[in-house]
Amino acid sequence: MRAVGLIVLLVILLAAVFFSMANREVAELGLWPLDIRIGVPLFAPILGGVVLGFLVGWTGCWLKDRHVRRQLRGSMRECMASAEEIDRLKAELKAAQSDQGTGRDIAA
Repeated sequence: MRAVGLIVLLVILLAAVFFSMANREVAELGLWPLDIRIGVPLFAPILGGVVLGFLVGWTGCWLKDRHVRRQLRGSMRECMASAEEIDRLKAELKAAQSDQGTGRDIAA
């Protein structure tokens, strides 16, 4: 699955490089309240908008799923506590069996 993700990322990066090479004309950006004009390659604001959109979407998904991560952390704590209890009970059973000297299961 990781290889598929890397291949998709490579294709997207290649598309961005080809897009940048095809759109090297200078575009003039103006900052509205100020009377400042900046000349930048045309691909810069377009790719910048795509990256900004990706980051806003990623942040939104991350914030939306915070309750799932909280539940997962609680479940992990519960699982670790259960594993510790199982280990403790196994040790108690082993001690009880060695005290009896029979080596048989007490519960049977």
